Amino acid sequence: MTSDFEKLVTRFLRNYTELFSARDMSRVFTHLGLKISPGQAKDILESSPLVFCLENDLYVTRAGAFTGEVFSICPTVKEFEQGVIVLGDRCMPFADSELLSSSLSFYINGKRLLKKAGTFDSDFAIDAFILYGEEYAPQYIASDPANKDLDMVDRDFELPNTVKLTGIDMRPLVENYGFKKGDRLLCCVSNWDKGRINTIVLHGSSNGFDQGEAGEKRLLWYAALEKCLLESFEKRGPLSTMEEQISDVFFEHRKELCVENCGSVEEYITRYAKKVGVECFGVETRLWYKNQEVPAVGKWNEDELDYIGEDMVFFKHNINDMFSVPDFICDQFVLDMFYTRSDSLEALVDRVVGEEYGVDESVKKRILLQLKHRHDILLQGYNWFADQIIGKVRHEAVALYEKVSLLVFKIDLEGDRLNLFPQQELIILSQLYSHLMHILESLEDDETESDSEALLLSLEGMCWNYEDIRGSLESALKTEEINRFKVIKKN
Repeated sequence: MTSDFEKLVTRFLRNYTELFSARDMSRVFTHLGLKISPGQAKDILESSPLVFCLENDLYVTRAGAFTGEVFSICPTVKEFEQGVIVLGDRCMPFADSELLSSSLSFYINGKRLLKKAGTFDSDFAIDAFILYGEEYAPQYIASDPANKDLDMVDRDFELPNTVKLTGIDMRPLVENYGFKKGDRLLCCVSNWDKGRINTIVLHGSSNGFDQGEAGEKRLLWYAALEKCLLESFEKRGPLSTMEEQISDVFFEHRKELCVENCGSVEEYITRYAKKVGVECFGVETRLWYKNQEVPAVGKWNEDELDYIGEDMVFFKHNINDMFSVPDFICDQFVLDMFYTRSDSLEALVDRVVGEEYGVDESVKKRILLQLKHRHDILLQGYNWFADQIIGKVRHEAVALYEKVSLLVFKIDLEGDRLNLFPQQELIILSQLYSHLMHILESLEDDETESDSEALLLSLEGMCWNYEDIRGSLESALKTEEINRFKVIKKN
């Protein structure tokens, strides 16, 4: 797939707002002089985070799903004091979550509202981005142009007591529309791709409490949102992010949630939620049943675990034929060998697939040939002196990958018995593995060097996390191995 083609696909998915089929997408691209079969279009659509899959082989983009749907924002007392409406996560899920909220453009009566930066305490700032995950909130805060001088690496990713946040300048709203405490902005996205949002002022109660007919309808709205979230937990479990969970809920229940007397997710979480809270999910956070741990395994993925169990039974019986290592992982091991000035490919094989993997010599010979092939290619362009910054990051990442990947491999072999492992530790292991794979893959990017200090700090924290969970998981793994042995012996 060419770069131009990928750009065109992205442009289509970010701007097309009607319902369509894979065949419709194929026709659009044919008119543009690019051939794409309905089958290829279907593969693209079903793997894209920018698309909702509907019944009858129909699709709608996020732009199509949320353009024109209404949501509301009710500023706090602190925002009135600063004269700034902080957007944070308040446009979720309606605006593109990949756009910085400070870059969104708001319009009232066709006029663009100016932006302004205010100073807020860090607790307020983190709460403003809580739906992105408390663990990621500092990154979003640091990305605000008003904080361009804030060096998070130098501060070990700790925020100062106060930070600046860019938002909507409240003054024109106050002067021209009588905007006051208790009022809210009723908003809708007019251009999803460019982050343009239209808004009007809704006057409310000056004491900040929902009163009167509109207030009663808004209280019913909060109850409806809670009901929809609880149904989502039961049906789909904790999704990959809070943003995905909220997006699915609002997309599925647009008729009842995208109404004039709507509240906001932010107010619901902080003031009205009875059974839903922001709960720990390994080293991340998710929306879940209040004061309950988010599990890795539940009714929502039990069928998937059954399939995994069947696959792992087949894998274990054919492990020597099926065992493989991605080229990009081999590359990083080989480059680490260059960096440490080692010269033994046989020793490198033991690092990539040691005795504990339980594979025979034929697999090791195959991996050795793979490593030698990558070695001969990479050696031609390797420069040890130029590798001193990335080399250090790679060395730490590869060392941790050796430990994490082996534990993941052993637990994966248990397949359908994952519910018997400690859930939070299992989630953290999965997150560590996923993040490590991302880091190792990203090391091929020349731009990674500028992030080296941040990556080293991140890897240091990941090492601590791994040591915290390793004992519990290894103990559970040993218990399962004993139980399996007892069952086999009894038979």
